[in-house]
Amino acid sequence: MYGILNNRSRKAHPGAVVHLSDCPIDSNKLLLGFESGCIVLWDLRNKSADYRIYYSEGLKSISWHHEGRQFIASHTDGSITTWGVKGGNKPVTTLYPHSKSGNDLKPELCKPIYKAEWRTVRNGEPYIIFSGGLPVGNSTSVGAGNQASSSQSPQPIPQSLSSKSLDKTNGSQSLTVMHGKSITVLEMEDNIIDFITLCETAYETDFSDPYAIVVLLHNDLVVVDLLSPGYPCFQNPYSMDLHESPVTYCYYLADCPTDLVYAFLTVGHKSNKRSGFSEREWPINGGEWGSSTCSYPELIITGHADGSIKFWDASSVHLHQLYKLKTAKLFEKPKINKSGGDSSSGTESGVGLQESDDPFAIEQLTFCTESRYLCIGGASSQVIGFRFSKHETHSEVPQNQYFSNHLL
Repeated sequence: MYGILNNRSRKAHPGAVVHLSDCPIDSNKLLLGFESGCIVLWDLRNKSADYRIYYSEGLKSISWHHEGRQFIASHTDGSITTWGVKGGNKPVTTLYPHSKSGNDLKPELCKPIYKAEWRTVRNGEPYIIFSGGLPVGNSTSVGAGNQASSSQSPQPIPQSLSSKSLDKTNGSQSLTVMHGKSITVLEMEDNIIDFITLCETAYETDFSDPYAIVVLLHNDLVVVDLLSPGYPCFQNPYSMDLHESPVTYCYYLADCPTDLVYAFLTVGHKSNKRSGFSEREWPINGGEWGSSTCSYPELIITGHADGSIKFWDASSVHLHQLYKLKTAKLFEKPKINKSGGDSSSGTESGVGLQESDDPFAIEQLTFCTESRYLCIGGASSQVIGFRFSKHETHSEVPQNQYFSNHLL
């Protein structure tokens, strides 16, 4: 055991290690990357450096080509550089994927590229997949974009990036897929923590042939299909959106009628629109189911701040969403004055909706498993009754007004 020390001839410390990997074709060659931009190819057999690179831009990530003769590095200025293992003070190529040159021919200022992966294809152009790197600004439009989510259908939208989303920790909600001359930007709903590409081979010295990207977000897990046009998402078979809107009430039912869970599941499938998702099967498998399943059906009903109600099957080892009911659509959204107050006219007695950031939040609910009646109470004193039906119906919603000098 020995330590690999920095070049003592230089006064400045290279900073933290951000990358560490061995060469795909030579396990005696160790590649180290430091946050300052220093890159070292270390010979484990001779215990010495083959070469050191001192690049002017900070380093974020490194990814090898499968032949082991070149690698790419992503930097804090939104660039991707290509380097050869034979050394050299200058990169083979320097690419600013999302930068446009200005009048002074200088590249446009971009956000850091936090991670980049170089994946080759046996009978086609290689992929370069990276997070971040979009131009700095509030309304910068870059190519074609998709909004990616595992719980709702992704729709093509113009890619725009707000400074608010970039100022958060880990910095980026965008994932870019470069394939040949095409560049596609996928905008995520939350910040990207990490991502990996799923490939046909597990051998680093062979062509990668990637078929999907697994993206870990702050509040979700998204899997992108690389083999379908437009890069749609796979529909996630596991519930990841329990706190999609904050939970404000929870109701638990044990030993409920056996046909109740199936009834909610049937209705939920009818209302769940699958358009926009990949037609291919979920690409991740493995593992075993636990044995902690109940012998009787369990149902959990959660009320949320946005007025939605979710029904969950808790009988197995994970929560499975059966059905989602949106109560906010029954009401008109209160208009907000420029001064920030509620401009709703209220009732005849001058009693308006209770001022709240979440006027439709669910505060109370009860459900009868025999009659299948659901009654809820909300933050604005609204009380709503529902009766379960397997078939879709269209009817006028009756309204009862209660006049009082005080809110309920």
